[in-house]
Amino acid sequence: MKLLVANNAAPFVRGGAELLAERLMTELEAAGHQVELLRVPLGETPDEIADGMLAAATLDVANVDRVIALKFPAYLIPHRDVVVWLVHQFRQVYDLAPGAGGWDDSGGLKEIATAIRSADGTALRRVTRIHAISPEIADRLERYCGIEADGILRGPPYTEYAYRCEDAEPYLVALGRISGGKRQTLAVRAMAHAGPEGRLIVAGPPDSSEALRELQRAIDDAGVADRVEVVARFIDDDEKLSLLARCTASVYLPLDEDTYGYVTYEAAMSRKPTITCTDSGGTHTLVEDGVSGRIVAPDPAALGAAYSELLADRRQASAMGRAALATARALDMSWRRVVTELTR
Repeated sequence: MKLLVANNAAPFVRGGAELLAERLMTELEAAGHQVELLRVPLGETPDEIADGMLAAATLDVANVDRVIALKFPAYLIPHRDVVVWLVHQFRQVYDLAPGAGGWDDSGGLKEIATAIRSADGTALRRVTRIHAISPEIADRLERYCGIEADGILRGPPYTEYAYRCEDAEPYLVALGRISGGKRQTLAVRAMAHAGPEGRLIVAGPPDSSEALRELQRAIDDAGVADRVEVVARFIDDDEKLSLLARCTASVYLPLDEDTYGYVTYEAAMSRKPTITCTDSGGTHTLVEDGVSGRIVAPDPAALGAAYSELLADRRQASAMGRAALATARALDMSWRRVVTELTR
């Protein structure tokens, strides 16, 4: 088949969804299909978002047998055969609180928020099939749009790394984009409630200069500058694997994560437990409290106690890491299944 993989595009943003789309193309081509990638522009202001929606909804896709759409607004493309592998809707107009990046429908946002919901309801009812990338995504689709996904199709890792586990050193690592939704500020505030036996390394590119300033303010306010290291840049694979291999545990505190989270998965594959929060959503796929990590309230004191627990008992942390690895392997995710489902 001639397949068009359609994703959205934000300038200078390259994250998990972009890497997933590229790996999907590679796997589709290996299965004998002809594949092109289309990135539909998606800006930040209401006018820019409206322009992206219009571009997708009026696109005349010629010489394509099927569109495989991953994110809003790509699934608005009016092709006769659109299969959606739903990675994201536009969550800001559904269930994210304003303080976490959601919209409150006030002012100039109300009109575009209404338009997004209406467009979703129309487009997602006319597509050929919808495969949700996680149960969380499927639940939101049904809750907010009244549309039931045709099934769950988890996203396998986009790269196979040579994960390894080394003797644990007295530090925790918080990987990923530095942003409000990932809550690194909460992670560093928790250090004020942890014992003096360990450090926290926060590593990843900031979404904005303000996100980095907010993180630094949190460090200063908590008085933990001597115990928190911030690596505010993209870290390469070798550096990432080394940080994971040598840490005592991973700290990943997203708000209502859409899926299991690559950060959580990579920690598990490195035989390291993850500390996450009760409201972190999809991370619970891989983290069972007290077994493969800790799930605690999104509260600095509760998190600090979890930090201290694992840093003080690295034998327990090691046992949790082994359990995390077993859980990750049991998910049995494969690109062969993804290709089969998206092209049937």
